[in-house]
Amino acid sequence: MIRINLLGGEAEKNSPGWRSFSLPSVSVGMTQAGMTALFVVVLGGIGAAWFMQSRGLGELRTELAGVQAERARLQEIADQVTALQDRADLMQRKMQVIVDLKANQTGPVMLLDQISRLMVDGVWLDRLEVDKGSVEINGSAMSENSVADFVTNLEASNYFDGVRLRTLVDGDDAQSFYISLDFQPTMAAEVTAATAVGGGQD
Repeated sequence: MIRINLLGGEAEKNSPGWRSFSLPSVSVGMTQAGMTALFVVVLGGIGAAWFMQSRGLGELRTELAGVQAERARLQEIADQVTALQDRADLMQRKMQVIVDLKANQTGPVMLLDQISRLMVDGVWLDRLEVDKGSVEINGSAMSENSVADFVTNLEASNYFDGVRLRTLVDGDDAQSFYISLDFQPTMAAEVTAATAVGGGQD
């Protein structure tokens, strides 16, 4: 039987026939080498943490640089869009000026000029009346074909709309006709301005 002596050395001496032993003592002290090793370990942990933080900061800086470059690229595109919009607004204002100038030229002079350009051989006018853009034309022609050609020219013009041949009467020497239409110089000016702008862009 093994017996642990908890009473001290004197009791052990007075108890013959019994085997006894004592627990080994453990020292909790730390040598200088152990302290150095612990310091190295702590220092290594701090260095590793600093390295990871530095690496993360570098990645953030790289990402920030990419974001700034993308922002600069988008700003350049926005500036180009703004410049194009300003140019479009300028062209629109120029076109409006042309339209206004054309609109200010309305009147009998412009109306007669346009009709004279559309006249055909064998047709002459007897009367022309204008009332707020509504035009009535009385005239004579040598043949129905001449009247038809004159009406076709009026319909093809940008200055006139709603061309209607009211009457066509055979006479002794010629045929009389009556035409009503609407005079629209503003519409013609818009078409002219749009054509000019389109031609300038080509």
